[in-house]
Amino acid sequence: MKPIVSDQHDVALLRRVHGRRFPRLRQIRHVGKILSPSEQLAFRASVAVLALGIVWYGAVFAKQYRVKTPAVGGRYVEAVVGSPELVNPLFAPLNDVDTDIARLVYSGLMRVDKKQRLVPDLAVSYELSEDKKTYTFALREDVVWHDGERFTADDVRFTIETIENADVNSPLYVSFQGVTVEALDEYHVRFTLKEPFAPFLSSLTVGILPEHIWSDVSPERMRLAQRNLQPIGTGPFQFQKLSKDEGGSITSYELARFDKHYRQAPYIKEFVFQFFAAYDGEGGAIQATRRQAVDGLHFVPHDLREQVQRKHIALHTLQLPQYTALFFNQTRDAALEAADTRAALAVALDKDRVLRESLNGEGQVIYSPILPGFPGYAPEIEKTPYSTEQANALLDKEWIRFPAEEYRTLRKEELLNEWRALQATSTEPAAENGTATATTTVPADEEKAMDAKLDEEIHEAQTFFRKDKDGRLLELELVTTDTNEYRHAAELVAGFWQEIGVKTNLSFIPPKDLSRTALKDRAYDVLLYGVIIGGDPDQYPFWHSSQVAFPGLNLSGYVNRNADALLETARSTAGDDSASADAYAKFQTIILADRPAVFLYTPTYTYATTDKIKGIELSRISAPADRFADVANWYIKMKGRWKF
Repeated sequence: MKPIVSDQHDVALLRRVHGRRFPRLRQIRHVGKILSPSEQLAFRASVAVLALGIVWYGAVFAKQYRVKTPAVGGRYVEAVVGSPELVNPLFAPLNDVDTDIARLVYSGLMRVDKKQRLVPDLAVSYELSEDKKTYTFALREDVVWHDGERFTADDVRFTIETIENADVNSPLYVSFQGVTVEALDEYHVRFTLKEPFAPFLSSLTVGILPEHIWSDVSPERMRLAQRNLQPIGTGPFQFQKLSKDEGGSITSYELARFDKHYRQAPYIKEFVFQFFAAYDGEGGAIQATRRQAVDGLHFVPHDLREQVQRKHIALHTLQLPQYTALFFNQTRDAALEAADTRAALAVALDKDRVLRESLNGEGQVIYSPILPGFPGYAPEIEKTPYSTEQANALLDKEWIRFPAEEYRTLRKEELLNEWRALQATSTEPAAENGTATATTTVPADEEKAMDAKLDEEIHEAQTFFRKDKDGRLLELELVTTDTNEYRHAAELVAGFWQEIGVKTNLSFIPPKDLSRTALKDRAYDVLLYGVIIGGDPDQYPFWHSSQVAFPGLNLSGYVNRNADALLETARSTAGDDSASADAYAKFQTIILADRPAVFLYTPTYTYATTDKIKGIELSRISAPADRFADVANWYIKMKGRWKF
């Protein structure tokens, strides 16, 4: 009998396999024809195990040797309360929003890194002369402006000379007084100081302007130039566009990644600032953050933190060298010239309560402008006690108490006289004889309105007022910015002072208007204000007598020649920690004795981002804009990369 065809085919197949270790793929397809059912099952199971093993090994291998890394891409939108005015490093210090944007668009010879160290930026290195008056910088040769032009030493020279031009009216003018700048060649620049000044390097973090863009703008018109809002710099981000509402206010400001940045270009492709009129309320910055309509909030007010805390929102709390104080303007109100009056106002304050209720306790009570960690700080300094009795005893020396009822009577008579005078000036001449007549009877509704005004003016907690021997009322105008923190703190301060008979009128000014309406003309008796010292311990800008006039920051108009001498010594010996600390310690003693201000607290700084923003690794900053110190490392997108 002849074998069937299939058997002949199997035998042929086996003969062809003979002598080979592994069959070909097309031969494996026929294996099932020569295996029994149980052998086929075992074969399939083996194949499945092999496949699973390959998959498992591949996963383990990938996990061990393939990592997720930041990738270029993504759009970050940060909510900001305020609006830009002059995105120009020469004017930006007057507006926090301008400072934030300028930090991303411009770069300086030096910069502060994420560890708050002062390191070269546009500079490669520098040399300091033996007399410590001459700094010679070698500049990077691989830097281009956002418009593609080369950066050179002439840009540095132009920027500093522009700051030094009084017609420009830059708030940085004082920092560069007496500094001579020379461009030695395309990539070397020299600064010569009149006297040694160790903190000078910190001044050189100021952003550099492109000479080819600004040289044709006259100094007195720099503030008016359109290019202040369409800047060209050398920073990691470049201006893309801005949007305005129907009223002409800027609603958003968009930056784009500058891929030709000389250091690491940022991962985030688009960086957008979206502006809001307020933090709280419908349409406020916090609501936008909670809805995740934005990716970050530039600052989280302490009293609104609970509203911001949500799933997928990360809060970043940073240490900030800043203090909040009450600055006494002795040049405006004669009452504040008396040392006993200033001392009484100081001891009448419960600072712990002010910190607790205005910042939820997130900060530290202070008694001096020298903060912890800075040269001259002495934790054992005499603490100002909180004592209403002591405050009253000090004021009783010069200021006579009189009951609130008596003040109300006198004040109502003033209002009545004002009303009668207004009636007299507005009365039409009589038709018959041409003489003017005026009624002296006050309508009931007008008198009722006066009483309501007095109820609002005279706080129920104030049981008495004070006047001097000439009958002049002890009355102060306390001015501060219209934010929740400062509004709450100011109301607490006013309450404490009302308890000792001081009539305290509160004035709240929008943050963006404070510089123009109050600081410029020193239009306040007392100013509640936050001062950012920065990483440099230099107290000169805030207390030296040369800084009394705007744009100087001596907000109390404080003048003490001994204090001036110590501040000058501290500046010249800043490289000598021992000498600098000694000068600041002595300066602190003078400040505490003179009381030109009441130092309240040093706060922390908190901002928020959604958890999609990665790479933020800061714990301490010198100024709010320093939250961008490591912005090049922030990322949204990710990609895989083999370790080897």
